[in-house]
Amino acid sequence: VSGTWLGSTTLPCTYVPSEGFTEQTLRWSLERDSSTSTVFRRDDSGDHILLSRFRDRVSVPKHSPGNVSLLIENLEMPDSGHYTCQVTWRSTNNSWITREVTTTVKVVKEINLPSSHWELPSS
Repeated sequence: VSGTWLGSTTLPCTYVPSEGFTEQTLRWSLERDSSTSTVFRRDDSGDHILLSRFRDRVSVPKHSPGNVSLLIENLEMPDSGHYTCQVTWRSTNNSWITREVTTTVKVVKEINLPSSHWELPSS
């Protein structure tokens, strides 16, 4: 996905909730310059934003089962990179399942020239 500098973008991550499976943890991580950091984590104790530069800029829907997409607001150029959504569920027989999906984000600076810039002077 691409996003505009200082704009916002949503990184899609959805699943179909199944009976007998409970979402245990959700983790969004960012890989950039060959290092990976956890951006957002949801577990029994709540939602945690682990990278301070993302505080007040990222969120995940709370009350939409199956939708754990990440919204990033006020995009900065260094937000570009590979984001991985990893969800772990526990089943009623205590087995664990983990699935992950990776989305690449490219932040671009849009150049908006005022329309008046193109007007020819009236003679």
